[in-house]
Amino acid sequence: MLCGHGNNGGDGYVVARLAQAAGISVTLLAQESDKPLPEEAAQARDAWLNAGGIIHAADIIWPEATDLIIDALLGTGIAQAPRDPVAGLIEQANAHPAPVVAVDIPSGLLAQTGATPGAVISAAHTVTFIALKPGLLTGKARDVTGILHYDALGLEGWLASQTPPLRRFDATQLGQWLTPRRPTSHKGDHGRLAIIGGDQGTAGAIRMAGEAALRTGAGLVRVLTRGENIAPLLTARPELMVHELTPQSLEESLTWADVVVIGPGLGSRNGAKSLTESRKRP
Repeated sequence: MLCGHGNNGGDGYVVARLAQAAGISVTLLAQESDKPLPEEAAQARDAWLNAGGIIHAADIIWPEATDLIIDALLGTGIAQAPRDPVAGLIEQANAHPAPVVAVDIPSGLLAQTGATPGAVISAAHTVTFIALKPGLLTGKARDVTGILHYDALGLEGWLASQTPPLRRFDATQLGQWLTPRRPTSHKGDHGRLAIIGGDQGTAGAIRMAGEAALRTGAGLVRVLTRGENIAPLLTARPELMVHELTPQSLEESLTWADVVVIGPGLGSRNGAKSLTESRKRP
């Protein structure tokens, strides 16, 4: 059990106490600090000690017979790369053959962005509580979280009343926007989409974007791209309306379209940036 000097470490003390009560042999290594523990974490540490638990310094030799490592070093409050000795403990845990379970979030993973600016725990499982943190689902999270387990701890009602910064959607939820269509409807009834992109050698990106738009129900899809891409795109997907990207076609298409997608294969050469920035439209 690897415990840090914050609330995440407090969770680690709780897990250690419960595991010991269940008959599991627990070796707890704690990060030393001159600062006092947060109140709840201190209470959890005292409960661990009162239950007969022992706190070892983080630099002891780890037991050879270690079947599982629990990471409770760093939680959601960090905003930069971990420093030693925590960074060293992270690397030591990653090098150990035993699987790692992260408490709330893998230590070193930034909770808001999913960035990994330094050492980060590579977990086999991550158990998170109350709310899913954005950083568990974005950035580098999939590389280090392993299997993600979530429990609201009975706060589902409170969570439902909050406005989250992000929303997670799957195919079933997206169906609320894909309403049934009238038998007499036609392509002109289902939106006009303009897609801008496809630089030299990257026409495949805009072709796939156009195909995706058609498959998800866009009625009219207009592609603005380099002139040499027009014939291959029309051959592959004749439903697309393909035009050469010029200042005139861009201006007309921005007025025509209900939705504009900019970027698939566009690149940054040949005035792409200046072309898009010159149009002051939402």
